[in-house]
Amino acid sequence: MSGFAGLDPLLPERVDAGEGERIGTALPGGGQVTGVLYRASHEGLTGLWHARHTWELTPSTPAPGAAGMTALLRAVRDRITASGASADSAVAVTWPSRAVDVIPALVERGLVPYSVLAVRDRLQRPEPAGGVAVRRAGEADLDELTALWLSELRYGALVGSSVPREGAAELLAGELRRALGSGEPVWVAESGGIPVGFAACGRPSPDVRRLPQGGWGHVGTVSVASAERGTGIGRALMATAHRELLREGARGTFLFYSPHNALSSVFWHRQGYRPLWTTWEVRPASALR
Repeated sequence: MSGFAGLDPLLPERVDAGEGERIGTALPGGGQVTGVLYRASHEGLTGLWHARHTWELTPSTPAPGAAGMTALLRAVRDRITASGASADSAVAVTWPSRAVDVIPALVERGLVPYSVLAVRDRLQRPEPAGGVAVRRAGEADLDELTALWLSELRYGALVGSSVPREGAAELLAGELRRALGSGEPVWVAESGGIPVGFAACGRPSPDVRRLPQGGWGHVGTVSVASAERGTGIGRALMATAHRELLREGARGTFLFYSPHNALSSVFWHRQGYRPLWTTWEVRPASALR
């Protein structure tokens, strides 16, 4: 792939297709397109947001266009048909959000936008936290934060961004326990002394896949109690998170959100985030046309 930096300065000129099975196919009008097909398995925590088995396609031909993407997806379909696919499976393509020329091919093959990697690279002035009390979370908050996260997971399942599997509460509690125990930045918002929201983030990292090097802070999970949404709690949490991550040296922050979630997509854009990469999926994999 090439030329994406003209769409957004944070996009690369060329993207390494990575490891996996090399595939190629001829175009109807002549020529050939190639790509890499990687089969990922998601168990445990990651299985709460992904199909168990996912075929991830990355075109390696520069600017394949709609015709090239169609040809590659047909090759993937033939590959999956030959090997078989379970009901808990998917085919995914991650593509620059503003590279719209391939969208007709993705839609025609049955893929839909599943998640968006969004960035906030401007050193914007954080919004004031207002009257909401925000503090660092501790082990004593584990039960309340787990309940908030589980509620968020169930809501996400309604808009197609999560999979509430058996044992989800234990998996979420374990991840929160790990984050709190390792000192990762987790903030909790309180109203009347009661936790009503939290934000779990990752410290600035110089090497984040699909982003240029430079120390990116990760906004992992932000959850607000349903009865408290729209009252400024999310804004207060993110004002604290942005301020502290920038203080730790982040050049900016990134996150993943579901474009089908009418609440989060609007909220994150208002917080200064813009879409950079969109992951398109079709589930199950056998539904790929």
